[in-house]
Amino acid sequence: MRSVLMFGVCLLGASVAFAFAAPAACAQEEALPPLEEQTVEEDQSLAALRQVQTYMDEVTSLKADFIQRAPNGNVASGRLFLERPGYVRFDYTDETPFLIVADGKTLNFVDYEIGQVSRWPLKKTPLRALLGSSIDLASLQARIQVDARGLKGLITLTAKDPENPEQGQIELFFMPSADPSGLTLIGWEVIDAKGELTVIELSNQQVNTTLEEALWSFEDPRGLTKRRRTRR
Repeated sequence: MRSVLMFGVCLLGASVAFAFAAPAACAQEEALPPLEEQTVEEDQSLAALRQVQTYMDEVTSLKADFIQRAPNGNVASGRLFLERPGYVRFDYTDETPFLIVADGKTLNFVDYEIGQVSRWPLKKTPLRALLGSSIDLASLQARIQVDARGLKGLITLTAKDPENPEQGQIELFFMPSADPSGLTLIGWEVIDAKGELTVIELSNQQVNTTLEEALWSFEDPRGLTKRRRTRR
C-alpha cells in the first residue's frame, strides 16, 4: 500500500511517462526495503501461520506436564489435559489448592482452600485462542512472528479479542517437530487485564489421545475442608 501511495505522489503534477522517466522526483521519500526482502518476510509469516492452522486442526487433544510461573514469582506444577474445541483442565499435582477447568463454554477457577468457584465465559478469555480452531485465529486478529526472541525456529502467535481487549492477550510458542502437524506447542504466556504475566511451560506431551469425559467436571468445593485430587 505504501508503494502505491508513493507512486501516486509522483504522478501529481506530471504525466505517467514523466513519473517513469524521472524517479528522482520522489527522492526525498523514505526508501523502502528491497521488494525481494519484503516478499521473503511475508512468505515466512504466511507459511508459519499455515503451520499453526494445521496444528490447530490436526491436534485435537493433548496431555502434558506443565510448570506455571505466576506474576508474584510463585511456581506450581501439574498435569494439563486439553481437547478442542473448548475443553481444558489444569490439575495441580503439588500442594497448590486450585483447579482450573473449561467445560466447553465456561472457564472455572476452583479454590479448594476457601471453597469458592469463579466462572468466566470461555470466549471472553485469552484461552479462547488455545482452545479454539484455526477459524478462531482470524477472528482474534492473530499475529505471527518467525524466529522470535532471537531463537531459531521459534514461532509465536499473539492473539487478543478485539471485542474484549480488556481481557488481556495470549502468546503461544511453537517449535518445529517431526509430528504430523509439523509443530509442537511448548508453552504460552498470558497477560491479564491488570497487565500481569503468567507463563506456562509444557513437557512430556501426548497428542491426539483419548481423554475421559470426567476431566471436564469438578468436585464442588463448598463444605470441603481438604482438597481431593483426581489422579490421571
